[in-house]
Amino acid sequence: MKLQDAVRRLSLNDRWLQCVLLAFMVLLYGVILCNARLRPPVWQVNRTFNSMLDHLVHGQFDVDPNTIGTEGFLRKGHVYSYFGITCAILRLPLLLFHRLDLDVTRWSCLAAVCLAGVMKIRIVLFLRRHSGFAPGSEWAFGLMLAYIVLGGAEVGYLKASIFQEVVFWAVAFAAAFVYFAVKGLVSGQFTAAALSWMALSAGMALLTRVSTGMGLYAALGLLLLVLLAEELRAGRSVFTRRLLIPAAILAAFLIAVGTVNYCRWGRPTIFADYTAYLEFRSFPDRMARMRLYGLFNLARIPLGLSYYFLPVWAMQGADGRLLFEGLQTRLMDSLELPPSSFFLTDLLPSAFIVFLAMAAWTRCHALSRSLRKAGIFSRRADTLPISRPFACAQGLALAAGLAVPCFLMLTAIYMSYRYRMEFYPEIDLLAFLGLYATVSNPVLLARFNRCRRWMLAATATGIASAFALLVLYKLSPWGPSQQLLHNGLVSYYLHDALHNLHGAAQ
Repeated sequence: MKLQDAVRRLSLNDRWLQCVLLAFMVLLYGVILCNARLRPPVWQVNRTFNSMLDHLVHGQFDVDPNTIGTEGFLRKGHVYSYFGITCAILRLPLLLFHRLDLDVTRWSCLAAVCLAGVMKIRIVLFLRRHSGFAPGSEWAFGLMLAYIVLGGAEVGYLKASIFQEVVFWAVAFAAAFVYFAVKGLVSGQFTAAALSWMALSAGMALLTRVSTGMGLYAALGLLLLVLLAEELRAGRSVFTRRLLIPAAILAAFLIAVGTVNYCRWGRPTIFADYTAYLEFRSFPDRMARMRLYGLFNLARIPLGLSYYFLPVWAMQGADGRLLFEGLQTRLMDSLELPPSSFFLTDLLPSAFIVFLAMAAWTRCHALSRSLRKAGIFSRRADTLPISRPFACAQGLALAAGLAVPCFLMLTAIYMSYRYRMEFYPEIDLLAFLGLYATVSNPVLLARFNRCRRWMLAATATGIASAFALLVLYKLSPWGPSQQLLHNGLVSYYLHDALHNLHGAAQ
């Protein structure tokens, strides 16, 4: 009983619970990232950011061609990287100690994923405080914390490489953005400080990974437009620090990113010039495909939906070829292994998104009935008996902006397992709002508790899937997968992947 009481007291103490979960994440994720059996050999390319930092402090924006290899871009006799400079700046302590020879990719990945996890934990704890510990809500909050710490974006992608590191940091900044977004939506007010932190997160994300940064910029830009319209409707001045400070921060980062782009490519609006990509020298068909179909094309959306949500693309047909193999070869540079689905790894947030949709439908139905009673032309929202836990326009603006990276990934010429992380800012925002809608609505909370066993099963399935896919991700090489699957997906992982791992260990 004493142990149970101690656990209960710990669970009710936000500060201590957050510290314990952080310590657990550092330990678990650190062990996974440092595991020698499932960790790929140290690449020279992993020191790309060390080289980038060394060049930056001398006012140069290129990198050592021997470090970046074929992942570089050759322009005017210099080799450049398309990666943002954030991960290089994070290595400043190495410069201070004159140890730019060290590969700290694993530790940078660990810091980024733990930061993202902490921000998500803080969202759950904030929602729990704001909902007033609604009776019967313990399971909802507990399952969400278990999903955050043991599954989702925190566990399923723990592979140490600079490619993964960039995505980790971009998503970490996005998690901070979502934290302040949820706080603003649920509390009903976006303060100057909250909007400034959101602008800082968006700017850092843009300086790290352009697709994620574009989503955060779009989300905050649309939100600021909604807030601007609200100020104008109320007859208040729009020249307030609440709107001007975040706008100034966004502008400052745009200037910084534009400067980096100009020094690399000669134009501030270009983030990467793929006509100079060294990898294309070995694969001329990729250059021809890019020129014909572009880096982003709406025709790839069906394949994108299959890749991220229903991975039938990795299955073989009766003729022994992959399903849609002709379409894959014509439109895509690569669909990387392993196959996965958000409906498998993220069942619990999917369920909360469904609850959010149910709450929105109920609210719209009640609003429609109230309009019919009050008169179809009545525009006085305050006469309607509808509770507003958060402003719909603000929520829609944020959700629409965060959908930008999802759209880009669905239309991209290259689809990778790590690119799934681009969907998590959108998933997290909707799932956390769904969690709040569930615990703050007695009807929805009762429905959640009635299907508690299913929710527990969904959480367990998501966690187990995240660990299983992590193992497959560790076993999977980068690059096109079609030639690897000629004997089938199961055969590849049971024979070829394990054989390659054993060879690498030798």
